[in-house]
Amino acid sequence: MVLIIYAHPDPQSFNHAILETTTSLLRTNGKSFQVVDLYAVNFNPVMSAKEVKGALSEETKHYQQLIKKSTSIIFIFPVWWFRAPAILEGFCDKVFTPGFAYRFKKIIGIYGIPLPMLRDKTVRAFITHGAPALPVKTIYFNAVKYRFLLGFLSFSFYLFRCRIFQFWAVPFVSDKKRKSYLRKVSSVISKL
Repeated sequence: MVLIIYAHPDPQSFNHAILETTTSLLRTNGKSFQVVDLYAVNFNPVMSAKEVKGALSEETKHYQQLIKKSTSIIFIFPVWWFRAPAILEGFCDKVFTPGFAYRFKKIIGIYGIPLPMLRDKTVRAFITHGAPALPVKTIYFNAVKYRFLLGFLSFSFYLFRCRIFQFWAVPFVSDKKRKSYLRKVSSVISKL
């Protein structure tokens, strides 16, 4: 099963067009999938004191079961202030917990080396930007991509099974360019 984790509140957004392109192609190719639309389910991204101490809510257990059942995970989200929307950040905090997504191991006398526990999954992320590529990649060293890849995905998954696709200046490019972005989405999804 392909699990799609979607984080955009506007059904008229380009992110929603990515979601529709993805689900349409998966359906056409006979792939089973499930969408977790974080805004539609009104996901609460705020961790409670109990959750910080390791307690898992029934909601978290449900999402962990979906992740366990999946073979591929697709993230679709916009960049806001050089990060994912808070609702997705909270989802990652609450669901990708130690003991489920990763564990720490002592290696050569060093404590706390994270080892991914979701190694059998492939991950694709479609990330939209309002900014153009040049300043983000040069001045800001593509911080969004590497924060998501190294600060999150590398803890839970094998990096060689993770791919991030970025779409630049989405509100400002032509419809022709946005259609080319969607063709790229189709190309990626068709290879799952």
